[in-house]
Amino acid sequence: MDFKDIVRKGIEEYAQELGKALDGLTAEERRFQPTPTSHHIDFAVWHMARVEDYYFNAFGKRVEQLWARGNWHEKLGLPRKDTGYGYSVEKVKDLPRFDLAAFRSYMDGVHKEALAYLDALTQADLVTCPWPEREPGYTVGAILAHIVVHQSRHMGQVEYLRGIQRGFGA
Repeated sequence: MDFKDIVRKGIEEYAQELGKALDGLTAEERRFQPTPTSHHIDFAVWHMARVEDYYFNAFGKRVEQLWARGNWHEKLGLPRKDTGYGYSVEKVKDLPRFDLAAFRSYMDGVHKEALAYLDALTQADLVTCPWPEREPGYTVGAILAHIVVHQSRHMGQVEYLRGIQRGFGA
C-alpha cells in the first residue's frame, strides 16, 4: 500500500458516507441550522465540493476548476468563484437553494478528477509546490493531507446535522 492507496481510500470513503448522509433528506432538512450562527448541510456540502475542486484542479493541476468548465455555477444558481471560505453567517444563510441531484453530479465529477490527479502523482511530486505565487511552500503532500482532514471534518458536521433532525442512525 502506498500514499495513493491511502488517500484514495479516504476520498472514496467520505464520498460514500456523504452520499448516505444526504440520502432521503428534504430540502428543509438540508437548510436546518441548529442556531442562528450555525451553517446548514447545503453549505457544508457545497463548500466540501468546491474546496476539493479548487485544490485538485486549480491549485494542484493549475487548470480551470470543473465548477467553471462545466458551468455548474449557472446550472445550480450558485456563486461562480466562491468556495464558502470566510463566509459570514448571513452569506451562509443566504446561499441559494439548489437541486441536490444535479449537485451530486458535480460532486461525482470532482471526485473522478481528484482520483485521476492522484493516480498521476509520483512520490517525488509530494514535495513540490504547484502554485508558489498563490500559496508559497504549500506542497502536494500538504494538499492531500488537508483534503482528507477537511472533508472528514465537514462530513462529521453533515452527519451531526442529519442526526439532530432524524436521530442516531436514521
